[in-house]
Formats: sequence, C-alpha cells, structure tokens
Amino acid sequence: MKILHLSKMDTGGGAADGFVRIHRALHGQGHQSVAYAIKQDRRDVPDLVDARRLLGFFQKARWGLGRIWAKLSRLHLKPVGVYDFDAEANYPAEPIIRHARARSEQWDLVVVHWAGAFVTPATVKEIAQALGARVVLWQVDMAHVTGGCHSNLGCPKYRTGCGACPLIGSKAEDDASSRQAANRRQAWSELGAVLLAPTEWSARQARESWVTGGLPSKVFPIPLDLEVLRPVADPREARAALGLPADARVLLVRGIDPALTYKGFGLLLEALRLLDAQGVALHVAVLGETGLMGTGWKHVTYTELGVRRGDAAIAVAYQAADFFANPSTNDNGPMMVGEALVCGVPVVAFPVGLPSVPWSDGMVGRVVEPIGDVAAYAAALRAFAEMPAEELTAKKQAAAAAARPLYAASHYAEQLTSSRSL
Repeated sequence: MKILHLSKMDTGGGAADGFVRIHRALHGQGHQSVAYAIKQDRRDVPDLVDARRLLGFFQKARWGLGRIWAKLSRLHLKPVGVYDFDAEANYPAEPIIRHARARSEQWDLVVVHWAGAFVTPATVKEIAQALGARVVLWQVDMAHVTGGCHSNLGCPKYRTGCGACPLIGSKAEDDASSRQAANRRQAWSELGAVLLAPTEWSARQARESWVTGGLPSKVFPIPLDLEVLRPVADPREARAALGLPADARVLLVRGIDPALTYKGFGLLLEALRLLDAQGVALHVAVLGETGLMGTGWKHVTYTELGVRRGDAAIAVAYQAADFFANPSTNDNGPMMVGEALVCGVPVVAFPVGLPSVPWSDGMVGRVVEPIGDVAAYAAALRAFAEMPAEELTAKKQAAAAAARPLYAASHYAEQLTSSRSL
C-alpha cells in the first residue's frame, strides 16, 4: 500500500512516538509509507519529511504570518490542557500534494495523526482528493472527536457538537469549539473517513461523538518493536544498570505533573501514601519527570530514572520492574501499558484505554474499579507488592504471551490494510 501520514511533530509525547512507530512498522513491512511533520527532530527515520522545507519563500511568509494572526485573534481564550485551534493550522495542501505526486500519482491512504496546528480538515480533504486516497483518522486521545480539546476532562459536550466550551472559558454556543466540531464533522463525512482507535475505550468516545459518531471504526493498538521491547528471565542486570535494589519488589510508574489530573499521578501518590502507612515495603522506579515523589516516606522507597529516550533505553526500565502502574482516569490508551505488557510486566490500571488482552482472569494485571478509587487502587498495588514470587512470575509470562502478538508490526499492517474496505 501507499500510505501518507500527517502529524504535527515526531517527538514530544506519546502521540508523536506512536506516529513514528506506526510509520516505521509500515515501512518495515514493505509498504510505501511517507510521513510529514512541521516539527521534525528525528533524523533517523526513513521517509520522514519536514513539511516546512517544502514551502517556497512566499508560502512560508504567508504560513508564518497566518499563524501569528491566528494566535493574536484568540488571546482572550485561555484553553485548559491541550487544545487545537484550526485557525492556527494554516499549512497549505499544495506542497504536500506536489511532494507526494513526485513519488506516486495515486495513494491508498492519508492517515491523520495529531495534526493540530498543522493542517485543517479542509486541507486534509484537498490532499486526499488530489491523491485519490481514503482518509483514516488515527485516534490520539480525543483530538478527532471534539471541537478542539484532546481530553475533555469530563465535559460531555463532544457528544452534542460542543459550544460554550468550558475548556476555553467560553459561554457562547457558537464559539470556536462549535465551529470546529461542525467543520470536522462535515469534512470527515464527505470524505467517508474511517476512524481507527488503539483501544476500545477510545473507540467508544468516537462512537459517542457528534463529530465522528457516524464513521466506521476499528480497534487495534500501535505496533511496538518486539525485538527491543522484550521480557528477560532475570531482572538483576537491568536493575544494576539503573541503580535499583536487586531484591526489592519494584513498581514502575511514569512521573507526570499531578496538575494533569486525568493522568492520575496525584491519585497514585495518594495510594502509595496509604501503602506506606500500612507498612508495605515497595520500591518505586519513576520514569519521566523528577521531583514529584516528595518526602516523609517510611516503607516506600524510590529511584528517579528521569527521561529515557528510545526503545532500548526504556526497555531496560521495564525489564527491571515487577509490575507497572497506570493511574490514568481519562486517557486514549497510554503506550506504556502496551510497552509494559510486551516486556512481561503486569499492569495495574483503571478501565481506561486498555488493550484487548484477557484482563478478566487477572493474569496480565488488575483492572481497578470504580475509576478514581484511591483505596481500591492501593489494594491492587499491595496485592502485587506482597504477591508470592512464583505467582508473579506466572503473571509476567502471561502478560507477554497475551500482548506480543497484538503489538506485532505485521498485525498492525494487516488491520490497517483491511480498514480500506470499511
């Protein structure tokens, strides 16, 4: 197949990493996969194009001035969280069409990742129609199903077309969120777009959405490099490399600002404080942001691993861990859940953004309900912290066996290919 990808950036978060992983996987499976981004930092990815370099002098000036004007025009709006304003996504279709046609006149798919502040739905429509391609929306958080926000933080208005958006402090029904929702709905409907989601949770948001509710959809996860992200029989070498205690029960977590409430790190800290008060011995390895754990711990110890970039670096962190905590309460499906599972690390999580593996038997981890219940989450963590070694080993093996076929590059390519007929 000939597949063209559109993404705002190639680094800077899970959405960007997922975009690159998908592109790499399709490339490796022999498909003609070409990706465009306006923030390109990686130089080791084949056929990844810096879209800014395609602009002529006058196109670049118009693009830059248009972005400045769009930002100035919405200074009175103060968005909460990640919010895309289509007026800032004024990159023209012509340079991408021209570059793509130099490789092939006809393309099969245009895959839209997180393309906010890059291209509007109207631009995507122009590109797809010029290349004879079908549009696929790869669901990144809630970006495709709302009028602008990437996480609705509990707001239900994406189901009715947005308007009076609380996340931009608007009280007007005909505001940016309402207009963008209407434009997106019209463009995707006219194109006969397909929505693909990495988890059933994210697919459900799309089905409930006024923007995408009428589109066909399919669920399958982002592919992972299974040669690098793999289980090991003995974690001691990985622990020695990271400075972790050899004989402790190790919980791996992602350190992320508790102010991003839907990511749940503050909730996780509350659960760990309960365990500490109960005298539970546990060592927490924090991957990502540092300085979040605080002081006053008696039985819980921790090591800050900091930011580790690249699959090889993060694989060592998983291989050193006994289990992984994902406390997200409103999330499309953190890639760290899949990364943990394919490395043979069971996961403790709320029923949010989880892959389709057999959670019900408790062998790949534990799903905690209700969402946001600190005491229930602490109890699940304690069960793994005090689990007999033989039982934990069996769960590790079950996690890897269940997840690795699901995250194979060949599986993703097969599912994407079959989506053309939806």
